[in-house]
Amino acid sequence: VRRKKSLSIEEKISIISAVESGKKKADIAAEYGIKKNSLSSIMKNKEKVLEAFESLRFDPKRKRLRTAFYADLEEALVKWYRIAQCLNVPVNGPMLRLKANDFAQKLGHSDFKCSNGWLDRFKSRYGLVFRAQPVEAAATTTVDAPTLWYQNALPYYLNDYQPKNVFYLQETGLLYQMLPHNTFAFKGETCCVGKLSKERITVVVGTNMDGSEKLPLLVIGKHKSPPCFKDLKSLPVDYEANDMAWVTLEVFEQWMHKLDDRFQAQQRRVVILVDTLPAHTEVKNLKSVKLVFSPPDSSSCIAMKQGAIRTLKVKYRHCLIKRFVDCVEGNKEFMLTLLDAIEMLHLCWRKVTPETIAKNYNEAGFKLETKATGNDTEVESDFDLIARAQAAGVEFPEGLSLEEYAALDDGLVTCEMPTNNERMCAKESASDKAGTFVGGEGDQSQGAEQPLPSKNEALSALDTLRKFLRSQDTNDSLHDSLADLENFI
Repeated sequence: VRRKKSLSIEEKISIISAVESGKKKADIAAEYGIKKNSLSSIMKNKEKVLEAFESLRFDPKRKRLRTAFYADLEEALVKWYRIAQCLNVPVNGPMLRLKANDFAQKLGHSDFKCSNGWLDRFKSRYGLVFRAQPVEAAATTTVDAPTLWYQNALPYYLNDYQPKNVFYLQETGLLYQMLPHNTFAFKGETCCVGKLSKERITVVVGTNMDGSEKLPLLVIGKHKSPPCFKDLKSLPVDYEANDMAWVTLEVFEQWMHKLDDRFQAQQRRVVILVDTLPAHTEVKNLKSVKLVFSPPDSSSCIAMKQGAIRTLKVKYRHCLIKRFVDCVEGNKEFMLTLLDAIEMLHLCWRKVTPETIAKNYNEAGFKLETKATGNDTEVESDFDLIARAQAAGVEFPEGLSLEEYAALDDGLVTCEMPTNNERMCAKESASDKAGTFVGGEGDQSQGAEQPLPSKNEALSALDTLRKFLRSQDTNDSLHDSLADLENFI
């Protein structure tokens, strides 16, 4: 009895191509030494064969498509290995074992242990062979690994998505009360100790590649319900809190599911690029969002952070100085609560234009056609604002530009890091800086005959309206309208 011949995935792909090109099935069966019913079975399972080949889940030389018991773990491990190949990163058995155990823990397989036997079977299933890299080859590898990822791996992910459906998330620390005259103390201090640590938040921003859509800001503070949030039912941003005001695994997963719900409601499929950081992990059960992890410290990541985040922070610092100067000139006490900072961030985020965002992606290596406009400018120039601040007695350090001032807190840690020192620092702060939010400037009674309201009176009325909205269960559109009014005034 003739033994049934087994064909590899690669051979089955060749057979499918031959049949679809119009070649006679009898000739194809004879060429590969199989029966006609075997060929018919291959064509019947064509979609499965093509999916196995295109997804890179199986070695092309492999002959069976039986999946493993820990299929999700193996899929994650193979993807990680393929990306390492694209980056020319050498991978050996111990590295693969550590990564397998890491993925098992993240995916909830508490009973899994990567034994030598499991690793050997995994390598056999996917055709992995570890060889020593020649010294000559290692010496000639000069291309930056993240650059290779952007050239080779990223296009594979983005092939089926339009620029409007490709988003990039990035995060930054922000000392939201830091005025220019605080910068001397900041330069010599560690950010997790002292009063400055109580003022810190983490801000996560997300934009799509053509600049047409900005995701709501995610702000992470240290307290779930600070005094300034009393009677608050809505915010213009997404807000989370933990002891260190960091992005944690829980915060990241919850926000991904919230974004997934948002895009599901819009009936969209999107890609979200995130940096490879400890708190950024694979998230299960996403239906509309495909998560892609980019290499850390790549030139593209740096260029992106110098774009959208830098623009947002410069605008925020501009508003902060202006608010302080207005208080000095009006002989009022300067106060800035977390709620004030959140509303300022929302206002500044709305001012970041699509042209700025698209230009930012271009500079990071994503080539898009954009039209330059002059819309992304402040009404008051940096030079004029600094001059006005100095005239009002604000101690603005000599030679410090607004952009440098905005970048002083760029080094703040923004995501969960498992170090004992930082966990100790988390316990040093038990509450936000004392003080509660003070809203409008008080009741200003008006007679029958009154002049037109001044700019300050209009802003005071706006504060009253803002306090009312905080007490109502409203949607984002009303907060946006309020921000438009403030921009107009």
